[in-house]
Amino acid sequence: MTETAPQRPRDSVGGERRGPSPWGLLLLVVIALLVVTGHWTLVVAVLGLALLIFLHELGHFLAAKAFHMRVERFYIGFPPAVVKRRWGETEYGVGSIPLGGFCKISGMSPEEELPNEVLPRAYFSKPVWQRNVTIFAGPFMNFVAAVAIMFVFLQAGGIQQPTLTVGQVVKGTPAAAAGLRPGDRLVAADGTTFRTWDATTAFFESHPHQSVTLVYRTPAGQQRTIAVTLAARPGAPRQGFLGISPRTIATYPAPWRAARLSVTQTASIVAATFKGLWLLVSGKINPVGPNGAAGPVGIISVSQTAVRQSWYPILLAFLSVNLGIINLLPFLPFDGGHIFFNVMESVRGRRVDPRVLERAIAIGVVLLATLFILLTYNDLHRIFHFG
Repeated sequence: MTETAPQRPRDSVGGERRGPSPWGLLLLVVIALLVVTGHWTLVVAVLGLALLIFLHELGHFLAAKAFHMRVERFYIGFPPAVVKRRWGETEYGVGSIPLGGFCKISGMSPEEELPNEVLPRAYFSKPVWQRNVTIFAGPFMNFVAAVAIMFVFLQAGGIQQPTLTVGQVVKGTPAAAAGLRPGDRLVAADGTTFRTWDATTAFFESHPHQSVTLVYRTPAGQQRTIAVTLAARPGAPRQGFLGISPRTIATYPAPWRAARLSVTQTASIVAATFKGLWLLVSGKINPVGPNGAAGPVGIISVSQTAVRQSWYPILLAFLSVNLGIINLLPFLPFDGGHIFFNVMESVRGRRVDPRVLERAIAIGVVLLATLFILLTYNDLHRIFHFG
């Protein structure tokens, strides 16, 4: 007589019912503490990155299901799991380490042993074009997400147009010393009448360390003339700096114009990302300098600033595009590496030796881990100025 294991109770949708995970409870406590202590921007920043990762993995997941591949696990974050549940043949979960995510498709790992009934639905059993579409679907979702985020941002927040009215005065700057206040409206300087904010900025930037005669109008309508000596812009000693930011007004484009702008702005982000990568590779930008590459800590830090200053959606679109492009680099374990070896298989007419894939993955993981450590070190160095 064969003893069978007791069946787990299932809920109404067919998933396994589980009690609360201790990791899930711990995560909830951490989130609550962050919110209570005023660090809610950190929570928003992490959730924003989790959203981008979710959409990326969702692209792989939907494409794999469309081609009838067997998806074993679909996770946001890495184990240990905060919560997990199995529906059908796939285990869905949320990991407690919010540094990524994964969509485990049967047959992607070299020399993976699978039951005979699974082989027809394995990744390596599918045509090359289906495999490449499944892999490319992840980065593609990031590009689509960037367009969608830009569209929602334009519809909800509008296009911010800077005016000549002072919105903020930075403490310790020439503007603060001269007595400028929010609400004052700039009129002219040294006989040059200001028409737009861009022209105003260009004038100040062209007069570093110089004294200029500034004309402005107070909110009460009084026109005043003062002499102010401009400083140098932090990080750009050849540019003059007054120390103010403009008050903006929002204009809301029609949906069709917002859609076109979303696509063109996303395309601009793509071009800027490739330009940035080229500047890093060519050595024109110091990778460990203030304008160098940022790691997870740096991204979270900038994200918190963006949340506080209400331009986080733009940063999120930028990060989504970057996530898509970086994943298309032709190195394993990036998506581009899988596409590269699939193309190699198509050209050669036979599968690449699994041992070659194993070595490529191992080397890639080591390089990726090393890069992660270096970027994290550089992030901490920029934030805390140690060393």
